[in-house]
Amino acid sequence: MLKPNKYSYCKHRGLWFIKGLLTVVLLCAHTAPTSTENVRRPFVAYDFIRMDLNKLQSFGDTTLYSFYKKLERLEEKKAGQVHIFHLGDSHIQADFFSGWVRERFYEDPRFDMSGRGFFFPYKAAKTNNPYSYKVNKIGSWKGQRASISYHKSNWGLAGITASTTESFASLTVDFSGNEAYSYRGNIVQVFYDVNDGTQFKPTIQPLNPASLEKVELFNDHISYVFDRPISKFRLGLKKEKDSAMRFDLKGFGVLNSKAPGIVYSSSGVNGAKVTSYLRCKTIKEDLAEVKPDMMVISLGTNDAFVAPFKPQRFYENYKKLIQLIRENQPDLPIILTTPGDNFRNSRYLNKDNARAIEMMYKLAQEEHLTIWDFYHVMGGLSSIEKWNELSMTSKDRVHLSRLGYQYQGELFYRALITNYDRFKTSH
Repeated sequence: MLKPNKYSYCKHRGLWFIKGLLTVVLLCAHTAPTSTENVRRPFVAYDFIRMDLNKLQSFGDTTLYSFYKKLERLEEKKAGQVHIFHLGDSHIQADFFSGWVRERFYEDPRFDMSGRGFFFPYKAAKTNNPYSYKVNKIGSWKGQRASISYHKSNWGLAGITASTTESFASLTVDFSGNEAYSYRGNIVQVFYDVNDGTQFKPTIQPLNPASLEKVELFNDHISYVFDRPISKFRLGLKKEKDSAMRFDLKGFGVLNSKAPGIVYSSSGVNGAKVTSYLRCKTIKEDLAEVKPDMMVISLGTNDAFVAPFKPQRFYENYKKLIQLIRENQPDLPIILTTPGDNFRNSRYLNKDNARAIEMMYKLAQEEHLTIWDFYHVMGGLSSIEKWNELSMTSKDRVHLSRLGYQYQGELFYRALITNYDRFKTSH
């Protein structure tokens, strides 16, 4: 699979203006950049950023070893696929944070990328869609989110569904708009309630030249396997049974069985709390099929946002979620990213984030997890105001701006890849 040359950034002028120019102008205007291995993405370590704390803290000596061994095998032998799954709330739904990390892996000459992995077509559910792929719909679709108490659905790993009662409805998904990053795959997975007789049967039509090789039916999804990778496809529906009257889409997967590399899946839900994912009845079954080699979980912002925050309950619910996720993979490496500093109701600094983070450290110690402490790395309490001065937050000072999420993604990627490099030198 061809990857963009590390020093050919000027060939992708659209990507430069969207991401690079804004980053250079806003970041480099304040202080001199630190040394960096990536000349395409200049980086600034501001004086309020705790670069000394920008590291992964693992509670258990071998917590991430299985993941790092697979990554090392991919690097040295160009063999196998390494699947990272990033789960979270609105910070992840927009895919600015997780998307930046994915692209940094893509740019690393040591690794190839292999498909886009698991994702959800949020536009079909009438909510904000990531910038990295386009979704167009025909027919009437309705979204249901696990983060909204009065919504009801048989949610899975995505924590959101898009439903229709029209057999002529369809969705088109297109990854081809991003010239610099190609996430083609020869396998398209459609996640839905396979054993529910009221469901229409989903079909996949490739919109790039490709021939269907086979169709495979699993417990929670159907897979369409083509003879070559595609970047654009259309989901159609068939009423094969008299009982079929609806279709509830729970997610897509785009994989490339013909190429080794990293698969960086991401899925988030606006407003999601830990308890939101505990409402997802088939999350365990979906994970059994997806089989990630490592999970990154970014939750806690919404849990600590509403007063009164109850730390013990937060801890107990998070522990239930971790145990649910690990039910089929007891040794699955998991990294928890902590909530960042933020304002409550756009007026008051939220001191409950620190209490939530204390519970996350307790959980990490008991369940042998790894923590990336974004709260303290970004500067701790009131640091959100400094981020705001640099146009790295939204108006509510809870969410970051696109630039802020990209900066967060860069910090996380550096912490992760530094930890991996240390693993290689010591083993």
